[in-house]
Amino acid sequence: MPIYMEISRLHRTVTIVARGTIATDEVRGLARQFAEAHIHSFAKVVDVASATAAGDLTPERIAGIAVLLRSDGSEKRGPLAFIIDPGHDDGFARTYAKITENEGSVALFKSLHEARAWLLRIQNSPAVGPAPDGSAANEDHTPWTDPHRRGVLLRGARRRAVTARGLPAA
Repeated sequence: MPIYMEISRLHRTVTIVARGTIATDEVRGLARQFAEAHIHSFAKVVDVASATAAGDLTPERIAGIAVLLRSDGSEKRGPLAFIIDPGHDDGFARTYAKITENEGSVALFKSLHEARAWLLRIQNSPAVGPAPDGSAANEDHTPWTDPHRRGVLLRGARRRAVTARGLPAA
């Protein structure tokens, strides 16, 4: 099954959704795409609730993937929220969180709603301060459309760009 990754540079967020059995090569390919995009400091939501790691995805290989992702150590890692199904959890998210807990905020959640609320609290906490350009943070939490948002569908070693369409206004 594929892994889907969507990057929003406007919101400085990355959404990753994995479904089915995920092979080690797919996870490694996603890690390379992630590192090449230079989005280490972005907030990340990783939905693995419906995914199962392949049997060869050992804690040692997960640690190797973490090393690949931190290869550009000049940037602090942004918050990372895993969405898991506790009854279906194969341990990938827990293992990755344990290995990287000293590198930045990481937490496990049962729902997207909980994960987004946590990320919003972290991103808008007073400790964050002003944006890098010196402007004040967006206080009204108004949704914005991101014309530069892009998605990538990974299936094995293949990669395909996909259109990420916005939802109609409510």
